[in-house]
This record gives sequence, structure tokens and C-alpha cells, in this order.
Amino acid sequence: MTEKHRDPVWRHTTRIIRAQVRQAWARGEDVACWRHGDIIPEGTPFDVGHISLHGGNTIDNAAPECRHGNRSHGGKIGARITNQRRRARTTGLVTPPWA
Repeated sequence: MTEKHRDPVWRHTTRIIRAQVRQAWARGEDVACWRHGDIIPEGTPFDVGHISLHGGNTIDNAAPECRHGNRSHGGKIGARITNQRRRARTTGLVTPPWA
């Protein structure tokens, strides 16, 4: 879990979004994943996702999201960061003539 997910504001935001989703389901309304637009079936585990990566932790930047979409997106971001670090460590290495 990243630092922004431990932030008290984000934790409060997720509680509000989850309550809103439960209320919508109780009223018989459909709840859509903001990333894909697919309906999240009632009672299905879901994540609360950041709409914009650097948009902050307030309710303006949060929405219900299917777990697969949220975790897939987060994994891609993590991989990008890891690969950039690897490239930074290997930049400037000289390839020997026999390689």
C-alpha cells in the first residue's frame, strides 16, 4: 500500500464512496466502474480508485472501480517506475567489444 493510500483523507474518502455505493445498490441502482464503464454487480467486491493519479485524495478524485481495472492500472504504474529505475542504473554502461 502506498503512502497516499494510508492518508487519513483518502481513508475517509473511501469510506464515503463505499457508503454511497451501498446506498445506490439498496435503491436498486446500477453502479458503474468509472474506468471501464462496466456495471459492478451488487455485492461484488470493488475498489475505490483515483480518477487522476496526481489529483489528490479528496472525494472529487475518487470513484468506484472494478478490482481488476484498478489493480491492473496500479500494476502498470508500478512496473513503469521499476523499469525507469532499472534504466537509470544501467545508463552509461559500456558494452565490451566481444559482446
